[in-house]
Amino acid sequence: MKRLNKLVVIVTKVLEVMHWLTAAVMAVVAVAAVAAPQKVIDLIQSGMDNGSLTVQGFEIAVQDSAGNAIGGALLLVGIAGIITCGLMAMVFRNIYLIFRTTSGETWFSKGKTPFQPDNIRMVREIGIFCISIPVIQLVFSIIGGVLFGVETVVSMNGLMLGIIVLCLSQFFAYGTQLQEDVDGLV
Repeated sequence: MKRLNKLVVIVTKVLEVMHWLTAAVMAVVAVAAVAAPQKVIDLIQSGMDNGSLTVQGFEIAVQDSAGNAIGGALLLVGIAGIITCGLMAMVFRNIYLIFRTTSGETWFSKGKTPFQPDNIRMVREIGIFCISIPVIQLVFSIIGGVLFGVETVVSMNGLMLGIIVLCLSQFFAYGTQLQEDVDGLV
């Protein structure tokens, strides 16, 4: 079990860093979309599918039928990428901290137990972040459709995952309450 926990801690930290780096790349894309959108399209042409880009399940058309860049749509995907990759980085950060806190390895740990107030808070934050991602993508999808007339695709899987995680946080809250009651009796 300790080996599995160690592996999860390492993988979540790597995924957190990768998402922060992707958010930084998306910031560069957003800035470049304003300065030279066609150059950005030319650079990433091989990674595009039918003139659209996908970031965190949010797919948006960034080229018109003639192959010209739609600068505003490219800017939208950049901004959406910054926000959604940042939120996913925070999800992986919280998972990392939950495992470290449960093992008693953080300065705010209250022993080696998963039933701690900080863990409950972090699990709830994970649920909120997971729900926020598709909502933000939906908003950007509407903006892209109204302002630029581009086609978008939004994955709503994060919404279901977020609701499930919020439900699980209630079990942790109840477990923490039971833990405090037992500790009070001893």
